[in-house]
Amino acid sequence: MTWPFRCIVILLISCFFRGYNGSSAFCQPDTSVIKSGLFDNQNYLELKVSMDFDFVLNDTADNPSYHPVHISYKNDDSLWISLDAEVRVRGHFRKQSENCDFPPLKLRFDKKSRTNTIFENARELKMVTHCQSGLSEYGQFVVQEYLIYRLYEVLSDICYKTRLVKVTYTDIKNPVRTLSRYAFFVEDNDLLEERLKGHIVDVPTVMPENIDRDHYVIISFFQYMIVNTDWSLPIMHNITLISLDYFKPPVPVPYDFDWSGLINIPYKVPTIAGMQTRVPERIYKGPCLKNKEAKKFKKFFEDKKEDLFNVYIDCKYINDDIKIESLNKLQLFYQILEDKYIFNSVFMQKCK
Repeated sequence: MTWPFRCIVILLISCFFRGYNGSSAFCQPDTSVIKSGLFDNQNYLELKVSMDFDFVLNDTADNPSYHPVHISYKNDDSLWISLDAEVRVRGHFRKQSENCDFPPLKLRFDKKSRTNTIFENARELKMVTHCQSGLSEYGQFVVQEYLIYRLYEVLSDICYKTRLVKVTYTDIKNPVRTLSRYAFFVEDNDLLEERLKGHIVDVPTVMPENIDRDHYVIISFFQYMIVNTDWSLPIMHNITLISLDYFKPPVPVPYDFDWSGLINIPYKVPTIAGMQTRVPERIYKGPCLKNKEAKKFKKFFEDKKEDLFNVYIDCKYINDDIKIESLNKLQLFYQILEDKYIFNSVFMQKCK
């Protein structure tokens, strides 16, 4: 049985046992949820954002200003709750207009406005947006990146929490100008510290031998699995360090996965021949492992396989063809784990 066909069978079996509307933990809306904070459940959040499109989206300077924004969200009782906040663009590559016409955003709430709302504990929030407004596939890219955060949450509790949202953006200067797209919130560092009872280690560089070895290897396997090379521990690129115990090494936490080949967003990058669509490569950037350690992490990922696959199987907000393609890419990672020669070559020999 070919793997794509096996994926279809898995999806059909999943629907049969769970019911067409689903009731699983990942990426499923549930109208009977308990009252909770923003990251306390995994049900998608309906959101309305009213702002001045031109002022906000065109303010892409090195230090963009915050601008007024009005936000409404649907609470657990299906009532719309409104509050005022501030918003600015953020990011580097996606903030440039030649790459994205709708950059990532950062929201900031004052204490009074967020009190007794779902944002009560969130002074600041990163918001991952759709990048290109005129291309429908970019909405799917957002959900795919959200699911990658969910994948890592399967592997470790020391991770950034996320919340998928369906946003309707309205231009206050021209209310007819609206957009409805997927986005997701990412836990801020303050919330991460509070939840894990630790503190962020703010350093520009770090020696890999000075951080938690297990999580370094887990992240390295994970980034290899999702076909992502846009990270580096030594130079702290797309990695946060958090100290949970003064007497133990800090733990790395990964973020920003939009360059992952598991998503394969057709970003243009400069080459000798000019701007060309990048081709993601599956490259292992972690430490070389000894035999005993290699077996340990091989088993760790094998034990997590079903839960990792279910992140995609259970999600109803991505197209079936994308779901199948993503599962195929994950399966290729597991085929590499099962092939003794390739596994030894990648993780024990042709590595740093």
